[in-house]
Amino acid sequence: MKSDEITVMIVDDDIKSQELLAHHLRTIPGVAIVAVASGAAEAYKIILEHFPDIVFLDVEMPVKTGFDLVYDLHKRNIHPCIIFQTAYDKYAVEAIKSAAFDYLLKPIDPEELLEALARFRTSGHRALSTDRVEGLIRKSRSTGKIKLKSKNGFILVDPVDIYYCQSDWNYTDIFYGENKKTTLSMTLRKVQAILPEGTFFRISRSVLINLWCLAEVSRQDRTCILNIAGKPVTFSINRAHIAELEELLDQR
Repeated sequence: MKSDEITVMIVDDDIKSQELLAHHLRTIPGVAIVAVASGAAEAYKIILEHFPDIVFLDVEMPVKTGFDLVYDLHKRNIHPCIIFQTAYDKYAVEAIKSAAFDYLLKPIDPEELLEALARFRTSGHRALSTDRVEGLIRKSRSTGKIKLKSKNGFILVDPVDIYYCQSDWNYTDIFYGENKKTTLSMTLRKVQAILPEGTFFRISRSVLINLWCLAEVSRQDRTCILNIAGKPVTFSINRAHIAELEELLDQR
């Protein structure tokens, strides 16, 4: 492979879309397709092996989305240039634009593809910042704000902005946004019932965490570590909850 070639990978569960993009890329000098994958899990393993310069990444795929793959790679400090491909979906495009990622609308226009590659050649590529990746995840997973009762009234908060909740009998502190903390006049059980199922997990009687903040679990120390704005926050977790948590994550 020539040193000045751009190595690319296609990740798309639609075979026709894979073939069409591959056809367009093969007509462009200086571009080499190193791999094709049909899902995020398969792509993750291949990227760790080949480290392509550019990943053309479909947004909507079974089990894990393209956004999930970006987040998984970011946790491993792996940062290929990502060019999303999506059928027009205003919510997906809004998330991609707001986080300053490049994208192409399906069906792929050959001229727009050339322009995307020209942008890469001209500007090069820098590693994704934590803010960009976290911004993309927040936008893509936003379900809208929910109302939660506080001591003095109520607050409106998007569940994706909540890091964890910690109860004290009939009251619950929620930690969210930029170093915000609010005490709710609600039990942890009631808070959990309102929050999106599958996104939050109760690691103890008093602590409920957002799984997207989970960074590490230690069986030996029986600890659960969250990554909150680049800083670790540690909680205790028993063996039974570790096993339950692991089973839940394996199903995602």
